[in-house]
Amino acid sequence: MKKLFILTSLTFSVAAFAAPSSEGTENEINSGLYNIDFRAGNGKIYCGGDAKTSDLAQGISCLTEIKGKPVLPRPKDCDLEWGGTFFLGKTGKADMVCHSDFPFNPKARILKDGETVKGNGWQCTASGSEVTCSNQDKHGFKVSQKMQKLF
Repeated sequence: MKKLFILTSLTFSVAAFAAPSSEGTENEINSGLYNIDFRAGNGKIYCGGDAKTSDLAQGISCLTEIKGKPVLPRPKDCDLEWGGTFFLGKTGKADMVCHSDFPFNPKARILKDGETVKGNGWQCTASGSEVTCSNQDKHGFKVSQKMQKLF
């Protein structure tokens, strides 16, 4: 069963994809949900890690608007957005997430090529138009707008 990721604390419109770039700046706002906010893939991949509250899934989540078919089929119990959100806990396998809101900071700083962010049991590294996140079990995901891979 896929994780159902419904976040109601703070929402941003999907129009945030069109938000102007704030490359090279510090976080101007905080999503309120995550201790760590960043963007990768030239600002087109939004990520939030280590949720501030224990009732939310702990780990790293990243969202991007994918071009093409999702790597996994939509679960029957997902009536929300599907295909561009990925989750990885500090242990276990990566998964795709059914979600309703945009809980990410649209003005989070953009990682430089080769830059790594580390959280509680996970790390993500930016490389060109993609980001690769892995956990202490060596599971993870590699995502760009054109490619998705779970490992």
